[in-house]
Amino acid sequence: MKVPPWKDVPSSLFIVMLIQFCVGGSVLPFMSIWLQEKGLSFASIGAIFSIASSTFLVFPFLWGMISDRYVPIQKVFTFLNIMACLSLLFMQFQTTFGGLLLSFVLFYSFYHPTFTLINALSFHYLKDPQEQFGFLRAWGSIGWMVPSVIIFGWLFIYEGTSMQFVLYLGMAASLLTSCSTLLLPPIQKSEHEVNEQGKLDYWRCVRELFCNKDYMTLLGAFFLVSGSFSFVVYYGTPYLQSNGVPKAWVGPIQCIGVALEVALFPFLRYYIGRWGFVSSLVTGCVCLVLRHFLYYYFTNPWVLALSYLLTGMVIVFFHIGLSILVNMIAGKSVRATAQTLLVVFGSGLGPMLSNFVAGRLSENADNSLRPIFGFGMLLALAALALIVWRAPHLRRIRPH
Repeated sequence: MKVPPWKDVPSSLFIVMLIQFCVGGSVLPFMSIWLQEKGLSFASIGAIFSIASSTFLVFPFLWGMISDRYVPIQKVFTFLNIMACLSLLFMQFQTTFGGLLLSFVLFYSFYHPTFTLINALSFHYLKDPQEQFGFLRAWGSIGWMVPSVIIFGWLFIYEGTSMQFVLYLGMAASLLTSCSTLLLPPIQKSEHEVNEQGKLDYWRCVRELFCNKDYMTLLGAFFLVSGSFSFVVYYGTPYLQSNGVPKAWVGPIQCIGVALEVALFPFLRYYIGRWGFVSSLVTGCVCLVLRHFLYYYFTNPWVLALSYLLTGMVIVFFHIGLSILVNMIAGKSVRATAQTLLVVFGSGLGPMLSNFVAGRLSENADNSLRPIFGFGMLLALAALALIVWRAPHLRRIRPH
């Protein structure tokens, strides 16, 4: 009998998921606009995003290992959010390229790993992640939209004001997340997980992850999709502005896709149950290809705005579907590590290399963003080809 998506899930976990995504929704969609206000070109902005992503080659694996072996994941999660808050506090005083680079690198290093750590944290409380996680994750999408409503109201009243205040929103959300994490029930580790044999099993399971061809396929696909999707996050909003969309409407427009996420998440379990994980991943890749295609060929604000529906489908069908699949592959003792390795290879290497190339493409095209979206389309196509190639093997995956 299937478990209802809300059955035995702590109410505090819904609160943590909601507020955690408020941090990203406050800062990340508007960071390119804020950096432009500081006088930076897209080449310089791309360099900042690329260097920030390089920190994921070390830190996410470190946080995942600490969470799995040494410190309860709730405490690691609280620490990262506090440090993200302090990084934003430091960022607001920066005016030079070096200061902006350092402050954003610090924020990115502490905040971005929480996107996958919160998945690992959630799985500890879910009896049936495949059935329940989509419903829980929908609260994160709602949290992502909340700051956009506040930002829209602020910019509507104070037209032409700086985007500096988004940093204050991010700081407040980080602190609230840290406090709400304290409300979560403690996670009880079995004796086997904390004794010496458990430590030996941890490293054995890590080696098995890297020898698992299915897991490595998912890492490769996530690497390509994350690099491509970073263009949506960082360059979509300035492209809207360059095509006549007022700054106040940027937040509500990106909420179009997030609202679709909220509607789709509860039905993800039915889709996966009927069509399988491979179909979900393929759907996400195709949506990302189409999204970049529209941004490459069209400048009509309505077309650009409605393309955010495709963005929401990428999050639901690819990112969440892949995260659940990785949870099935990984042993219980290395789930946080398996999730944070996605950050290393996906949100780290992927955006680092892709944003480096994006900066060069924009610079050679007289600060135009169209070549960036063309490159994003190619990355998404490569991920699609990889998933299709390994599809027969991925369909045979069963829970660890």
